[in-house]
Formats: sequence, C-alpha cells, structure tokens
Amino acid sequence: MTEPIFDRLAPVRFTAQIATRIEALILGNRLRPGDKLSSERQLASSFGVSRPVIRESIKLLEERGLLESKNGRGAFVTDPGYRTVSSSLSVACRMQDCGSDDLYEARWCMESCTARLAAERATEADISRMEAAIQVMDDHLDDLEGFMVGDTEFHTALAAATHNPLFVLMTRPLVEMILKLGYKGFSYGHVRERHENHRRLLECIKRRDAFRAEEAMQRHLDLSKEAFSSAGPEEASPAIFSEYNL
Repeated sequence: MTEPIFDRLAPVRFTAQIATRIEALILGNRLRPGDKLSSERQLASSFGVSRPVIRESIKLLEERGLLESKNGRGAFVTDPGYRTVSSSLSVACRMQDCGSDDLYEARWCMESCTARLAAERATEADISRMEAAIQVMDDHLDDLEGFMVGDTEFHTALAAATHNPLFVLMTRPLVEMILKLGYKGFSYGHVRERHENHRRLLECIKRRDAFRAEEAMQRHLDLSKEAFSSAGPEEASPAIFSEYNL
C-alpha cells in the first residue's frame, strides 16, 4: 500500500493571530477610535511573544486602516471612515484601468439614489448645512479652489442627509475623485449652470419632492460630465488617475 503524500503544515503566524485578536476588540467596540493601544512591551508580555512580532502585528493593522502609530506616543485606534474606502477605491481604479466614464457612471447611479433619499429624510440641520455649502460656492464662482471646497461639502452634506452612513462612505470618495477631474473641466464652462442645479436640487429637497430631486441631480451630473468631456479625450484617459494621485 502506497503511503499518501501530505504537504507539511505551515505554522500559523503569530503576527496574524495577534492582529486578528486586536481587530476583534476594535470591531467589537472594546477599543474605540482615539484609544491608545498598550505598549509593545506590555503586549509582548500579554501574548508571550517578542516585541518585533508585536511590531509586525501593529503594522498589519495599520495597513488595514485600524491603527495609526504616532512618533513617541504609541499606536492609536483610528476611525477608518471614507479615507480608507477612498484609498482602496483609488488603487482599484488604477489597477482595473478605470476611466472617467466609469467614474461618472458609478457616481450617476449612486447620487441619483442619494438625492431621492435626502428629499425624503433630510432634517433642518441637513438643509442648513447644504445652504451653507451653496453660499461658499456663491462666493467663489470665479475661484477654482474655493468653489471646489463648497462643492465637496454640498455633496457630502447631501449624502449625510440620507442618514445612512454607508452612503457617505461610498459617495464621498467618488465625489472627490470626480472633483479632482473637475479641476480640468472647471475652465470649460457650465460652472454657473451646474451650480444652479445645486439650488434646484436643494429646493426639491425642501419640498420633499424625491422625484424632482433625483431628476435635478441627474441633470447636474450630466452637465458635469459634459464640461469635463469638453477638455478633450486626452484629459479623460485613465492616465489622469496617476496625474492626480487618485
């Protein structure tokens, strides 16, 4: 009888085990954003491993966006939020050769839904936040940097008005990426017309008109894409992701 051939079992890495245990504490809210992790020495003693192993575990959790090391102060629990999603999305776009059309299509679908839900759920505080963002844009119609700040804040406030935190996590990275492309399209016109759609959208939200809010958002995004496309095909190529570090 021939003996079966088995591959040698690889030992489970201590770094992965330790990282998983700490991650469980964070996800279980036993460690919360801003909390400081125990020192390397204390953790090494608790887990019965060396400090280099702890150091590698912390590095692994930093890569997952759960910890942040501060010089001389130790490791702290972070709030991953949309920045982690944005970073992952940027990498994915570059690896998958996504172009501007792909981004616009994804944003068109996402923010159409966001506008509809915001019209149904926005509070007075949400509306005030959007009004403040519109005022910023009003004051910077001829100032690219200032206008983009207001534009980003408006769309972030709109996503927040759905009162579904996942919409903020998913929408804001797309908005920021498109707005970075917008630096190219800003000087090609439609700025005031596009901004007027912000006003129309907000009025629809105030009237709780979900259908018209969705329609206004779609018109706004169509104009934004048209403005960017006016820059020419060389501006809309996937290479733009590298140019803007998207």
